[in-house]
Amino acid sequence: MQYIIKVKHSERCISCYSCVFACSRHLFNSVDPSRTAVFIESDRTASKAPIVTLCRFCKDPECAIACPHDALRALPEGGITLNPPKCSVCTTYDCVKACQYNALILDKNTKIPILCDKCGDCAKYCPHSVFWYTEESG
Repeated sequence: MQYIIKVKHSERCISCYSCVFACSRHLFNSVDPSRTAVFIESDRTASKAPIVTLCRFCKDPECAIACPHDALRALPEGGITLNPPKCSVCTTYDCVKACQYNALILDKNTKIPILCDKCGDCAKYCPHSVFWYTEESG
C-alpha cells in the first residue's frame, strides 16, 4: 500500500493550525508547532491566503543529494528516509538549505530533520479539506 498526501486547496486554509497540531501530536506525542512536518505561513494582515507547505516527496530529492553524511536517502516512490545515527554527526544542515520548498526543518531537541511519514493526520484534522490524502495499491 502506498500513501499519497499533498496540499490540494491552500486557498481554503484559515490558519487554524489543526494540521500542524495533529502532525506534532502524531510525530512527537505533544502539541508543539515548532516540531511538525507541515507548515502554515500566515499574512498577519489577512490580505493574502496562508501558504501551506508539506514535503513534496520528490523523486530526486535535493535534500538527500545535499546530505554530506548519506543520512537522508531517496525512496523509490518519492520522498526520503532518515538514518538518525548518520545524521547526528552533522553540523552543516545542508539538507534543510537544499529543500527548495522549505519543507524540511530540524527538530529543536535532536537537531535531526523532521520528516513527514504520510500518516494523513494533517488531512484528517483539517476542517477545510486543504490536503488531499489517499491510499493506493502499489
